[in-house]
Amino acid sequence: MKIRIPFAVVLTALFFWSCDEPISYDNSSFTYNPFSFTEDTLNNITAIEAGNADIEWGTHFRAWVGETQYYKSGFTVEFIFSDTSLNISEVDSIQFQVNHDVTYPENGADTLAANYSTFGFYETMDQAIDIENSVYGNIIGTDSMDIAGGNNSWRYNLPADLITEGDTIVSLGIFPHESEYFSSFYGGGSGSRPSLNFFFHEPDTAGNDSATVRPFQTDTLFLHFAEKSGAFDRVQYEYLSQLKNDSLLFTLDLQGFTVTGDTLQHIVSSSLLPAIDDSASSLYTPDSVFRFSMLVEDPNSGLSSTIEYRGDGNNSIEIKKIVQSAIDDKQDELELILRPTTSGYNPGFIAISKDVSASTLYVRSSLAVRP
Repeated sequence: MKIRIPFAVVLTALFFWSCDEPISYDNSSFTYNPFSFTEDTLNNITAIEAGNADIEWGTHFRAWVGETQYYKSGFTVEFIFSDTSLNISEVDSIQFQVNHDVTYPENGADTLAANYSTFGFYETMDQAIDIENSVYGNIIGTDSMDIAGGNNSWRYNLPADLITEGDTIVSLGIFPHESEYFSSFYGGGSGSRPSLNFFFHEPDTAGNDSATVRPFQTDTLFLHFAEKSGAFDRVQYEYLSQLKNDSLLFTLDLQGFTVTGDTLQHIVSSSLLPAIDDSASSLYTPDSVFRFSMLVEDPNSGLSSTIEYRGDGNNSIEIKKIVQSAIDDKQDELELILRPTTSGYNPGFIAISKDVSASTLYVRSSLAVRP
């Protein structure tokens, strides 16, 4: 039996086809071709814009006092004690109490040089506070407080004539009295926020002297915060700090992902890699939040993801759903907002180069077709 040459060619082709044909994998929507896999680091960021706003510290969990080469900060609190059952004329002493959380040294890599640091206590009723020029109100005293002890309560006895009969409101403040430290306290959003303790002495049922206390927690808290002039190089960098509501808007060009017909770009994984300069950044680690955590959000789709910066590089930030959504919507451009996720918890900051070509988008993708 003779086999015709054209038929032999077809048979041979079918044999090799059956051996070499890639086995595609599919789901209900797409069939993916593993042989179209690509892996790229794309310099397709076209713009970086900065935005910032003050945190609403009155309801925030922390408040800050201190002065470093980067920042200067203190806070004032307002107490309202219009309760008619409080007879101030019978008060023996009044104590101002704040609950210390943690203190950071000048350099986040250093340990605390001493166990104690001095802070100033002020009467700030109707006073104009100028944190940059160290105008804090009427000083009522200073005291050295334990800054290395972690969570502890600081108590300061107020002058006897500071609050008198008929007063219904008082404003007090704590401000730095020496530099090289930055201390956090439990703020207006905490159940341990600053308080006034009114002490009364009266005989108990046995006739012995007994002390009773009436505590009043602060009604409002305001943080007075300033960046040190010249401390930040805003010519080369944009900054993200947890002490303000900082944000960066990255604009990405997606036209390189444009495909035609029934073919689609399938994003296997994708990472946004902002150009963070380790030497220009400052991280403080003696905290419960050991990494600088950031949120990446697409305001168009509402999708978001997180990244953590540790000072030795970026953890993987998976934003494939964000990129895929933009491509599926046939967008030529994608805007991503980058902001801290733990605002107010750490005085550290990161510096990101303004050079748009330095930040990149890492993408692993393949082509997909509708079956």
